[in-house]
Amino acid sequence: MVRADGVLSFKVELFKEDFRGRMTGLMDVQIKRGEGNLHAFTVDLSGEEIRTRVRGKIKAVNPRLKVPGYRPGHVPESMIRRNRDLIRSIHQEVLDDLLDSAYSEIIKKSSGTVVHLNPAPVSLETKSEETGLTIEGELEIFEVPADRSPYGVVLSPEEPLSVSEEEIATEIERLQIMMSNNFREDLPEAEPIQMSDFVRFKIHFVHPSTGETFDSEQVSEVGGDGVPEAFNQALLGKKRGDRVQTTLPLNVPVSGKGGGTRVETHPAELEVLDIQRRIPLEIGELIARVFPKSEEGDVKTESDLRSDVEKGLLGQKVLGVLRKKREELRKEILATWGVATPEKRMAREYQRLSLSSDTDREEYRQIFLWQLVLDQLGEREKIEPDWETVGQEYRQIMQSRGEAPSREVDREALSIAMQGARRIKLEEMMLRQAQFGGQELFFDEGGYLDKVGMKKFGKKTASVGGHDHDHDHDAHDHGDHDHHDHSGDEGQA
Repeated sequence: MVRADGVLSFKVELFKEDFRGRMTGLMDVQIKRGEGNLHAFTVDLSGEEIRTRVRGKIKAVNPRLKVPGYRPGHVPESMIRRNRDLIRSIHQEVLDDLLDSAYSEIIKKSSGTVVHLNPAPVSLETKSEETGLTIEGELEIFEVPADRSPYGVVLSPEEPLSVSEEEIATEIERLQIMMSNNFREDLPEAEPIQMSDFVRFKIHFVHPSTGETFDSEQVSEVGGDGVPEAFNQALLGKKRGDRVQTTLPLNVPVSGKGGGTRVETHPAELEVLDIQRRIPLEIGELIARVFPKSEEGDVKTESDLRSDVEKGLLGQKVLGVLRKKREELRKEILATWGVATPEKRMAREYQRLSLSSDTDREEYRQIFLWQLVLDQLGEREKIEPDWETVGQEYRQIMQSRGEAPSREVDREALSIAMQGARRIKLEEMMLRQAQFGGQELFFDEGGYLDKVGMKKFGKKTASVGGHDHDHDHDAHDHGDHDHHDHSGDEGQA
């Protein structure tokens, strides 16, 4: 139907077509380097490139048009172009596709990692099919200096590690409590909380940025695995009915795509509701718990228990040193390699995460920069992750999202898990090859890492196509038994 003003009007069922088209080579990308990380870009698109894509979109939508006097797919292009709403929609889709292509070309042409890309406002009109189009804007590129090697970084010296008889005795006493499944039924109402007690409590806090209120009821084992020290200190010595104001690391829901939670530190109130206390095991009972799979005739003794406890304590000390060396490695590289902060990207991150204090911002900046460094070095060094670590990272991601285990693999989560596992592997390799006094005590054959079963720490992983399933990453070898709390996770330290 033709309106009185000569504009074609017809009913159209229009939706976004998956027609991207092929680049004809008529896109000129220029990056003008500026100060630090911030640069300018210009993308010149030829009229021919734009016209080719517009015609492709018109051809793709033509079979869906209903125009009196024309069969579907045979509406003349000139008539379609006279429908302003339709051609405006097609131009917008073409512009979106061109912007995607331009961004891809910018990323390919950049020497580092593009962390911020901000184009100036631009529109595509019919005349652009003749004159072409210019897209301009700013971008930040993060680059690790090409002359820097991740290996051989000089760190502070470490002293030899040892485990005393007193430490062994204390740990055995702790295990007698921790591994018991029997609880006292006569605990006095006024009894203060001790280490290893199970405590049921309410937690209440108000997010300072959003004003959102969070209330929950939880049960934690004071001093147990994964319980933050701040919780332990807040609960120790308290009694039923006590309320305590403290500052705690809390899992806060994250809005937006992916959801999940992140850890933030905030003032909170704890109210103690109930306390349960274990009855300690006898030594014989503890030995049976520590060595549940002993073969017949292989009688385990208190001496075996002490040796095993000593190995576990040494493992904890090794993990403590590795955590400290990781932190030292990060600070040394960020301080001495001349790594520039992408300020525009960081400003966006601070806003996205509602980080207002200088302390929180600096902590996040260090972590963000370190991840960028590891990602670039990992790509440069062609680092392959340990698949055991990939699995751990994947499970943590799915758990943080609150999603139940499933046989279907979440590809986005798997990609993030592989990236995290590569970072962990590279950090391990960097530590193994770092230079510091006492390095041989940890990494030489028969050294501390071998003694506690962390033999694969920092050793190059086989290619993804043929990885070894004989993993020992994540826990040291305890032979024929299984008890918790001694072993460490070097991948997560």
